[in-house]
Amino acid sequence: KFSPTQRDIYNVVKEAHDFCIKNLYPGVEYREIHMTAAGVMAEGLIDLGILRGDISDLVAMDAHALFFPHGVGHLLGLDVHDMEDLGDLAGYAPGRERSDRFGLGFLRLDRLLEPGMLVTIEPGFYQVPGILNDPERRSTYKDVVDWDRLAEFDDVRGIRIEDDVLITETGAEVLTAGLPTNLEAIEDLVRG
Repeated sequence: KFSPTQRDIYNVVKEAHDFCIKNLYPGVEYREIHMTAAGVMAEGLIDLGILRGDISDLVAMDAHALFFPHGVGHLLGLDVHDMEDLGDLAGYAPGRERSDRFGLGFLRLDRLLEPGMLVTIEPGFYQVPGILNDPERRSTYKDVVDWDRLAEFDDVRGIRIEDDVLITETGAEVLTAGLPTNLEAIEDLVRG
């Protein structure tokens, strides 16, 4: 069973996940899907008292990346990560290159979505000691993170919700929709 703090964080990640999937369709920039997830995550963390400030400002300064350091997903090929062997050739449109920004450096897909593309949507929340305990980051984010409030969530090491999504002519089809993502269904599965 989820603890109250795990439940709270799961709900933030689920909201980001669901919002992303609702906004997948041809012609959308995948980078914008990632940035949308970042905003939803920041808003949820504000609501929980972990972050403080304006959502747009927090995302612009990459505060969300303290907990969501990875990209929101990637292309899928015949195998889960086979497209990664091509590096940014597959994931980045011609003329685009990987950012050195903290909140975008691990984005593995930056191109316009097209029908037939298969992508993952996998927002997550992680408490990575190497990130959270870095003195430079602690200093940079000292005014926007309530470190005492965050300590109340120390039982939440990581939560990710992932789906595989086919971009269709008119929108998106969640190929993994048969797997539950709501809390109660997951708890039921764990209980057996």
